[in-house]
Amino acid sequence: MHQHAGRLGSRIQKLKEFYRLYTSGLSHKEVEQLLKKDTLEAFSYYKRKTRIQEEGLAAASPRKTLSVIREIFISFIMQLTPARRLVYGVGIICFLWGFLHGDFGYIIAAFLLINFLLALELADKLTTRDELEIARQIQLNLQPTRIPELPHLSFAAYSQPARIVGGDFYNVVQPSKDKVIGILGDVSDKGISAALYAAYFQSMFESLADQNASPARLMHQLNDLITKRLRSGDFITAVIALFDLEKNSVTIARAGHNWPLYYHSATGTISELKPQGMSIGILEAEAFSERIEEQQVPLETGDLLLLYSDGVTEAADPDNRMFALKGLKRVLQERADESSSAVIQHINVRLADFLRGDELGDDATMMAVKIT
Repeated sequence: MHQHAGRLGSRIQKLKEFYRLYTSGLSHKEVEQLLKKDTLEAFSYYKRKTRIQEEGLAAASPRKTLSVIREIFISFIMQLTPARRLVYGVGIICFLWGFLHGDFGYIIAAFLLINFLLALELADKLTTRDELEIARQIQLNLQPTRIPELPHLSFAAYSQPARIVGGDFYNVVQPSKDKVIGILGDVSDKGISAALYAAYFQSMFESLADQNASPARLMHQLNDLITKRLRSGDFITAVIALFDLEKNSVTIARAGHNWPLYYHSATGTISELKPQGMSIGILEAEAFSERIEEQQVPLETGDLLLLYSDGVTEAADPDNRMFALKGLKRVLQERADESSSAVIQHINVRLADFLRGDELGDDATMMAVKIT
C-alpha cells in the first residue's frame, strides 16, 4: 500500500515538473498577445494571399463568412511546400477516418504526422530567426559607433525596431571643422526589406554628406539615387539637419517626415519645424526638388532639437490610445533643459510607462541635439 502510494506520489511530482517546464515563460500578456496581435497578423498575412476584398467583411452573411474561411484555409495550405502539403493532407484524412470509424490507431497516426509537419515548420522558423539575428547585428554595426561632436553641440540617439530588424535609420557626419550634418529617416514597411533599404540609404547619405551640400541638395541627390531602386509603393521619409557653428544656425530639410521639435531655452517653448517636403521615392528629379524647402533656425545656448520617427508618436497603449505629438512635446518639456542623453532617456522611460508592457507597433528612433 505504501509502495503504491509512493509510486503515485512520484508520478504526480513528475507531472508537476512537466507542467512547470511546459508552461515556463508563459504569462497572461503572452496569451493575450497570441489571441489578439499574433492571430490578427496571421489572418492579415493569409488574407493578403487571397482574392478577398476588404469591403463588406464586417457585415458578411453566413455564406460569405464560410467562403472567407475557405479562402483563408486554402491560402494557408498553399503556403506549404508540395511535399508538406501532402503530409498535412494525409494527416487530416487519417484523423477523419479514425474519428468516423472509431479507429484510435489512425488518430494517433494523424497526431504524429501533424506534429512531424509542425517540427519541420518550426525548424524553418528558427533557422530564419537565427539569420535575422545576424542581420540585426549587421544593422547595429552599421549605425554610427561614434557621433562626431563640435564645441557647443551634444548629440544623443536611440533606435528600437518593432521586429528583429527595422526600417528606421540615423547617421551623423562632420563634413568640415565647423559643421555637422545629421539625418533620421523611416522606410515604409518593417522587417528585412525595410532594413535593406535603410542600410543602402544610410550609406548613400554618408558618402554624399562629405560633399558639404545643403540639406535640400542632399535630399535631391538621395531621391535621384534610390527612386529607381525602390519597389512600387515603397517610399522613404527623412529629415536632415545641418549645424553650422560659423553662422550659428541649424538648417532643416524634411522629406515627408515628422516635424522636428525645437526647444527655445530663452522662452521655454517648443516649436514644430515644418518646411515643405515630399517623401523620397515618389517623385523624380525636378518635381521632387520643387517640393523641398529649407528652414533655418538660429542657435542659442540651452536650445535643443529633437528628431524622431512616427514609431514614437504612434505608439499605442493597451487602450489603443496613441502617445501622439502632444504627449511627446509634454515629455520633452519636462526635461528639455537637461542634456541630450537625459532627454532621450526620459522619453524612453515615459514611453515605456505609457505602453504598460505592450510592444511597439512600429520602429522607434530619436536623435536629440543640445546646444551647450
